[in-house]
Amino acid sequence: MGQVSLGEILYSRDKDAFWAINAKRVDLLIVDRDCRPLHAVEFQGTGHHGSPETAARDAIKKEALRRAGIGYVEVVSGNTPAEVRDMVRKLANVHKVKPAPPAA
Repeated sequence: MGQVSLGEILYSRDKDAFWAINAKRVDLLIVDRDCRPLHAVEFQGTGHHGSPETAARDAIKKEALRRAGIGYVEVVSGNTPAEVRDMVRKLANVHKVKPAPPAA
């Protein structure tokens, strides 16, 4: 899923905590077959880390996702398409459903 609002996938009873993440988005959200969030993927361009505001926003996202048990991965401008493909494949394979063992 692309450009997913954290307010749609995370919940907090603490109103301040919820409003801190509600409007923030992740670039790509990898979900399981039941649409439960597994990993957030953020694409960081060449100018991404230029401001303190950006660092603070990213820190809030990372911590909220960590507390929810959702993985966080950054793709940087220097990553090749092959590296990104391999990264996504590895993330998907971590949660692959294994077939049931044969009946005895």
